[in-house]
Amino acid sequence: MQRKDPDMALFSYDKQLNKIETPSGTITLSSLFLPFFIEMVLINTMGTINTLSLSHYSQNSVAAVGAATQLINMIFTFYGVVSAGSSIVISQNLGAGKKETAGDASIISIFFSAALSLGIGINLALSARPILTMMNLKGELLSDAILYFRICITFSFFQAVYSALSSIFRSYGKPKTAVKISLLVNLINALLNILVVFRPFEIPLRGVWGIAVSSVISQCFGMILMFFLLKRSGFFPHFHKEIFRKLNLITKILYIGVPGGIANLSYSLSQVVSTSIVAFIGTEAVSTKIYLDNIFFYVYVIGLALGQATSLIISRLAGARKYTQAMQLNKQNLKITLLCNIFFSVVIFLLGKPLLGIFTDNPAIIAVGHQIMLFDILVEIGRGFNHIENSSLRGAGDVFYPMIISLTSCWVISILFAYLLGIVFGLGLLGCWIAFAMDELFRGILYFRRFQSGKWKAKTIV
Repeated sequence: MQRKDPDMALFSYDKQLNKIETPSGTITLSSLFLPFFIEMVLINTMGTINTLSLSHYSQNSVAAVGAATQLINMIFTFYGVVSAGSSIVISQNLGAGKKETAGDASIISIFFSAALSLGIGINLALSARPILTMMNLKGELLSDAILYFRICITFSFFQAVYSALSSIFRSYGKPKTAVKISLLVNLINALLNILVVFRPFEIPLRGVWGIAVSSVISQCFGMILMFFLLKRSGFFPHFHKEIFRKLNLITKILYIGVPGGIANLSYSLSQVVSTSIVAFIGTEAVSTKIYLDNIFFYVYVIGLALGQATSLIISRLAGARKYTQAMQLNKQNLKITLLCNIFFSVVIFLLGKPLLGIFTDNPAIIAVGHQIMLFDILVEIGRGFNHIENSSLRGAGDVFYPMIISLTSCWVISILFAYLLGIVFGLGLLGCWIAFAMDELFRGILYFRRFQSGKWKAKTIV
């Protein structure tokens, strides 16, 4: 049966593009997308609950945990290099029908994640004071941050192994299991934080160290439960002596994972720098950016989740050499993402003033924020291209090109022009948003052209 070409009609939709047949059954786009989407929304909500809980304990604890968490999240992004790389390696091998190699890659990713995180965690824990001192923390704030950081980073191998196990479930087309455990872990963490802070009954945990231990307990629980369910699954990777002859698989995992990790880390750092640029404009500008970031998350979360789902399916298709279907799927999902981003951006703009009124009653913040909401439509168009095209390239194994473009655009376009337009030319926060739009559109268009060129077909690792 010949598929329709998505280019023939603007709003055509071919369900067959969203399906791939595997020995264990059919994997559909919706079966991957919905778990990703629900996980992102609920985890964002859990993070808000944790912040609100800490704010009722003390402002110092919020600042100390917040500063340490920024650093911890950067380390977790680095750990994610292994899980991200293994997910693509496993999926491409499954697509090529190489189930044994996929199982070997699963085992190697688990052991390598554990060894890497143990080594890094212990060394960072010993270096906590000089590292956190560089963040200009002092006195009690520094002491609390060091305590929280040392506890969380020492036991960070729980999170690293958990991420590796989660990537295995996703690669085998079982994201619902990973998402359910992820939500349970976040729920346990939120409940423990509430018990530590509000103390409806007496428990041994208290203060900042209690919050840190709560985080470690929830991560440990998630790792154990994930391993237990993996052992009961039909794709549990069995350890064998020959695995030591296949350690070269880690080079493929790192080949895929490292460029994406560098790009993600660079983007996170650029966001910190952009916030510091906004701080030059004034306190109101910083508050406005924070409120807008919280609101805009719900505009692009659909595209973000769809991008992750697209990446997994395209990695399977690339492994099976089904390039035509991969290209058609890419175009179809890009159209869906762009339509969603534009629609929700317009809705957000129309409801802008009431939405901003939830966060503040400052008329200056509401006026500037509402103006930026209109301009943000351009940002979300660029972001839609990024979420689908970048994910598609990574799924196909084309990772170095996106990394170079991301590094160049984040710093040369986003940061440089945010400073020039926002500070030098006096456009304020709107100038920064113009720079953000330039960055998103520049990256998105180049990623789109790269995928349409078909050069990624030569990058498949299987």
